[in-house]
Amino acid sequence: MWSCSSNLVHTWNIDEFKIIKGNGQKTSSTNIGTITFNKDGSGTKDIAYSIFGENYTDKIPFTWDKQEGYIVLSTSEKGVKSRLAKAWIMVKDGPKKQVWKSTNGKKNVLVLKLSRK
Repeated sequence: MWSCSSNLVHTWNIDEFKIIKGNGQKTSSTNIGTITFNKDGSGTKDIAYSIFGENYTDKIPFTWDKQEGYIVLSTSEKGVKSRLAKAWIMVKDGPKKQVWKSTNGKKNVLVLKLSRK
């Protein structure tokens, strides 16, 4: 499952959340909030952003499971959805910077850029 020695255990700024649509259209929001990874595999987020003209907030607790090259975020609350609750490929996995990519099942690529607070 999670590793308490993971460099993720910390609070991170979400510097950018980007969506790249299958048709090449792109949009992004910057400095959308924070995400915190706890040693016990739980986490919290405090996020607010606007993308493609829609406003979103996300303060849903989550659990995380980091493996070699990827991480899975799952919502802790039943029946509650979060855009971040999915498997993410860790393109960059550094102690101060993270870049993750995923898809949403609709031919869109999602990109998250994190920096250590």
